[in-house]
Amino acid sequence: MKEEKLKYKFSPPKYKDRLLSYILKYHKQFLITAISGIFFNSAIVLGPIFQGKLLDASVNSPDVGGIKRAGLQLIGVTLSFQIARFFKRYFVRDMANGMSGDMRIGIMESILYMDLNILERQNPGDMMSTTIGDVDIVVEAVRKTITELWDTWVLMAAYWIALMYYDPKITLIASIPIPLVILMTQLMKKTVHSKSREARLATSKSTIQIRRMVSEVNILRLYGREEAEVERLKERLSHQANRNVVVTILKNGLAPIYASLASVGIILVIFLGGNKVIDGNWTIGTFTAYISMFTALAVRTTTAAKVFNIQQGAKASWDRVLGLINNQSQGSIDKAVGLNPNRISVEDLSFKYPTNDEYTIKDISFEASSGMIVGITGSVGSGKSALALALTGLYDYDGKILLDDVDIKDLDYGQRLATISYMGHDPFLFSDSLKNNITWKDNNVERLDKVLNIASLNKDIENFEKGIDTEVGEKGIKVSGGQKQRVALARALYKDANIIILDDPFSAIDINTEAKIMENLRESTGDKITFIFSHRLDAFKYMDMILVLDEGKIVQRGTHNELINTYGIYSKIVDSQQFWGGGAIEKQIGI
Repeated sequence: MKEEKLKYKFSPPKYKDRLLSYILKYHKQFLITAISGIFFNSAIVLGPIFQGKLLDASVNSPDVGGIKRAGLQLIGVTLSFQIARFFKRYFVRDMANGMSGDMRIGIMESILYMDLNILERQNPGDMMSTTIGDVDIVVEAVRKTITELWDTWVLMAAYWIALMYYDPKITLIASIPIPLVILMTQLMKKTVHSKSREARLATSKSTIQIRRMVSEVNILRLYGREEAEVERLKERLSHQANRNVVVTILKNGLAPIYASLASVGIILVIFLGGNKVIDGNWTIGTFTAYISMFTALAVRTTTAAKVFNIQQGAKASWDRVLGLINNQSQGSIDKAVGLNPNRISVEDLSFKYPTNDEYTIKDISFEASSGMIVGITGSVGSGKSALALALTGLYDYDGKILLDDVDIKDLDYGQRLATISYMGHDPFLFSDSLKNNITWKDNNVERLDKVLNIASLNKDIENFEKGIDTEVGEKGIKVSGGQKQRVALARALYKDANIIILDDPFSAIDINTEAKIMENLRESTGDKITFIFSHRLDAFKYMDMILVLDEGKIVQRGTHNELINTYGIYSKIVDSQQFWGGGAIEKQIGI
């Protein structure tokens, strides 16, 4: 089956933080829009003129032939500029579609490559609101501005020239209110921008609340929080509605004032032009043509005022878009070959989460050699997950994490990613097949078979109707918690990095499966360095070294046999797990 040829190939321009760059990228569409727009808005003036001629022909023509000729001329002129209008509208919308796609791709690229220390401080709902809502507002403002560049300014110039040709005196007198309308819009500029910004922030808060409710609906039901969260959403939607009402009034509510000012000119035209008809200087057709053109000119004046207000609202949205696009980024990440260190040395390591001010782990030091499996445990809140994140080298930290003699923060970002594989304590599966969740569409069959065996997934896959190609659903909803965890483990191992960090990989897995996975890991470790963070200690008898954390510091270290016979946190955890779990952990005395 032939692959469908895509019309749009979205990619942001080189200078994606400059609005003009998006317009220049679609210069062909802009040029066609400009040519057809100028032609349409110049030729449209002929409509009222030929309409007036038709009216005069209807009154004064001695036969029907004259009326027919005038009618055909009007039809021909109208058809010509309406065709130009079609091309103008089609290509400006085509341009807008491309720009919106490019902006969204630019934002997502920025988010994907954003420094994680910055990304952690962002709110997902707010980013969604900007990527969807604010981009639409900006692109619509650009489209209307370009459209009105021809539909308003060229049209007004064409009408103005035609009106001056008919009668300069009446035109100048009747046009006095027009500059007043434009001046009023300029005076309202700052207010519209400020209120539009407030409205977009209110919309973001509503989006954040909706996203939270949708993603955590099961928790809300279990704890009976549905009504409370709905009330909170009502408050945020009410706040959003109030802010949007203010913006709507500023953008559209002033239109009657603008129209009233412009209508003063129309009254003057009727008075002065009517006198010319009475004096016999103008025919009825001429008067009709003139008043039609002047009315159109006055209407375009109010339209120009609305566009000014739209631009100010869009400026607030563009500021939000820039807030994501201009965030500090790692830049595009090139594929690199990972290091194969003989040892990892951690010296005086301290780390705090990007959203916290206090350090979660402090002054941690240890060393591990290639081929070792290191277990890290401790009570809840002891700093296990913080240490796991710090070891990835993707977040800011104090102290040193040396791979042989090179600090990981001094490595090229791509090389860091190639050296380390990480599995978080809350594994995420994408709405895709089991295979693609593990391999990211890579096709190394031998490596896939190996990691499936290590993660003890082969029997599970055999029971699935579509085997390895089974769809797991959004967030892995179609597989069990244990299967989800093992798929994430297989993904971490498939990367084939030389430093493997597994944060709580066995919490949803039964003890027998856990033991089997640990045996498989032990056999396949090779010269890799593996860190396993867990509060369950059944697998820790397989570890070469164990670190025990408490309040962000290492309080015990050693092997399982050493620590289990030493009074401390480790032996207390073992005792409690033996009590609740029936003595699954062997305790050796006198070792």
